[in-house]
Amino acid sequence: MTNVFKSNDPMERALDAVLTHEIRKLNTHLPKHRRTVSDLMKNTDPTIEAVDGTSILLRTVEIEELSKIVPKEYHDRLKLPIVILRRMELGKSTYTVSGEPIEEFTVRKILGETNADFHQRYMDRETFFLYRPQVVELLRKYHSLFVMGFGLPRELSGYAPNRD
Repeated sequence: MTNVFKSNDPMERALDAVLTHEIRKLNTHLPKHRRTVSDLMKNTDPTIEAVDGTSILLRTVEIEELSKIVPKEYHDRLKLPIVILRRMELGKSTYTVSGEPIEEFTVRKILGETNADFHQRYMDRETFFLYRPQVVELLRKYHSLFVMGFGLPRELSGYAPNRD
């Protein structure tokens, strides 16, 4: 494993490991696996298992409403729930979309942040940050389709990935 830290101080590494472990514990409510819109629309039980074993219930009405925004040819690529990460290292109330570019683009479309079509989603690759008012709007419109989590600072993301 490569050293992603500037310091080799064992105390700093131990603190980083504790922080990583605690953030993982905070995120046990996140989905273990996500499902595509097309799969969820076929299924009468739109639930997702969380890491902690509980069920995340997605509202059928919200899935159907979202499917009107996302063209049908992308229903087998867009996975739900969409995970919004609180990025503590980026400042107060700063969030990012976790996952594939299509999830981020879908969030942009919901918020009216882009006029591009879905097939043009790769054209705008600048970093997209969300702020509290935007997150509130997403949750107001599609409460069951989004899950909030805590993002791991980038410098810790590769450290001790399998520790419990």
